[in-house]
Amino acid sequence: MINFDQERPFDGVQIEALLDAAFGPDRFNKSSYSLRETVAPVASLSHVARAEGRIVGTVRFWPVLIKDLLRGASEGALLLGPLAVAPSMQKYGIGSQLMNRSLEAASTAGHRRILLVGDIDYYCRFGFKSVLPNYITLPGGKDARRLLVRQNTALPSLPGVGKIIPADKVPAMPTAAMAGSYDRGLPVVAA
Repeated sequence: MINFDQERPFDGVQIEALLDAAFGPDRFNKSSYSLRETVAPVASLSHVARAEGRIVGTVRFWPVLIKDLLRGASEGALLLGPLAVAPSMQKYGIGSQLMNRSLEAASTAGHRRILLVGDIDYYCRFGFKSVLPNYITLPGGKDARRLLVRQNTALPSLPGVGKIIPADKVPAMPTAAMAGSYDRGLPVVAA
């Protein structure tokens, strides 16, 4: 039996082992990993699948900024990933269930823009679309063609030219009222 729940603080070791098994040792060379190095995942949105007490699936979200290189403004978003399922447990719909549960939790929490680096053929069923023709880069200039977005239709479109940066690059918020707005996809700072 598979149980789905939020990631717990002590799950980290099992999750890292699962990610190693699913993606191999080169996973840290992906541009999306450089966006995660200095920030913690959003705990309330990080979910796992468990079978017999062992983690067999995981999905996490990370706060990022989309910097508009033409206007100089930045907007907050979430970066989804990695989504991983133990190789022996694939083809049972665990990844789809993790996606649906975590996206629902993100929507309920008020997050309106989610990015990920992945294959459009898989993620389009969850409402993701290619960022192209917008030219938005990731650290290291890799994976930009695989950048996908899922966003509320009321949001303005993504910048024509931009880059994704870690949320730890966010300047101090000028007022307490703005605190936390970056993780809900609201404009936060003009450069």
